[in-house]
Amino acid sequence: MGERADLLRVDGTGTVHPVGRTASQELRVRAGEWRLLPGPKDAMLMRLAVGDGRTLKLAGEIRTPGAVCDVVSLLQQSGWTGELVVFGDDGSRSIYFDGGNVAGATTNVADERLGETLYRFGVVTREQLEQALEAATKSGKRLGETAVDLDFVTPEELFPMMARQVEEVFYGALRVGDGLFYFFDHFDEKHLVRRHNLNAGALLMEGARRMDELRFFREKVPNDTYVPTVIPNAKGTPPEDLLEVFAQCDGKRNVAEIGRRTGQLEFEVTRMVFQLMSGGFVAIAAPRPQGAEAIVDAFNPAFAEIHRQCDAAKKGTELRDGLGRFATGAGIYDPLFQGGGPLADGTFKPERVARNLVAIAGDEPDRWLVQQLYEYIGFALFQAGSLLPRSTETALNATVAELLKPLRKGEVASPPSRRP
Repeated sequence: MGERADLLRVDGTGTVHPVGRTASQELRVRAGEWRLLPGPKDAMLMRLAVGDGRTLKLAGEIRTPGAVCDVVSLLQQSGWTGELVVFGDDGSRSIYFDGGNVAGATTNVADERLGETLYRFGVVTREQLEQALEAATKSGKRLGETAVDLDFVTPEELFPMMARQVEEVFYGALRVGDGLFYFFDHFDEKHLVRRHNLNAGALLMEGARRMDELRFFREKVPNDTYVPTVIPNAKGTPPEDLLEVFAQCDGKRNVAEIGRRTGQLEFEVTRMVFQLMSGGFVAIAAPRPQGAEAIVDAFNPAFAEIHRQCDAAKKGTELRDGLGRFATGAGIYDPLFQGGGPLADGTFKPERVARNLVAIAGDEPDRWLVQQLYEYIGFALFQAGSLLPRSTETALNATVAELLKPLRKGEVASPPSRRP
């Protein structure tokens, strides 16, 4: 196991040495004179010798999701003004408090930027967003202004979206489960693109509710790539407040796409899909890869695992010989795999298989390819089952079933063992 990327070392002379790459990068961008503040033996805190005059009033580690709720509660009840900076694995967020209310927020988390908020709400398309980003880079204007200039969004549409972005950054900060937080006693107004006046207490209650409910929803809807499908002949009709989302459940659109079409974010759509599932109106399915290359990519980890297990048992040669005979005997795999594998680890080149598929498949080539690869991997499991101990075979079947889940709708049972 290598050393941590954030590791520093202090030698006997008191000199600080960056050991990890991250530590080195962080120190380089902080070149200058610093003050070492008094602290316990197991913690150090440094401030710039000549800083911006702000007082660091609070700081601490985050070890569990929701830990920031306590900090926000203190700030709201105390009516403090300042900047709360939250660092997590996905990036950093700043929330600006003014007398206990939230005046604004900034983020470097890609999914929480204003452009992504506009896209996820369905206000702009992905193509429009890319055009606006390119134009904003050239002009030096802010993205929102550029989108208005290009007539992609009106000012009346933009302002509430900016408020929603602040809310989503706030909720994202509450969800951080591993990181650090700092609260400074004031902030620079230039960081606020637009000043808002959002009640921190109300946001805190909504954020806590979302975290509790989302953990519950995740048992049925693991993420926003899952696809809801209407159950035929369901009894009754959905409640009126769910009809808009229900109308979008065509078995092809995932939760994120439904959100863009209805102007709602992941949490809201997930909640409604969960309610539709509970009422027996829709079923949920794991996302299925689209296109030949994506399908081969989805099968490759399973092929690799089968070969890895047989190689570990020194049965790899027998597995490969058996698969070669099966492929040749079937008549279809040689032209399908020509120039594309199998490679040494049992996987295939997606782009080459996709090219071969065009010449040999008829209607619905994706469906045909999935079927052929299932037959091939079924024989691979059968062959491996005759070569491996029973306990290893059972574990391998379960692992392969888990790896192939994205290719199937609904729950997936483990591939059956073919051992006599």
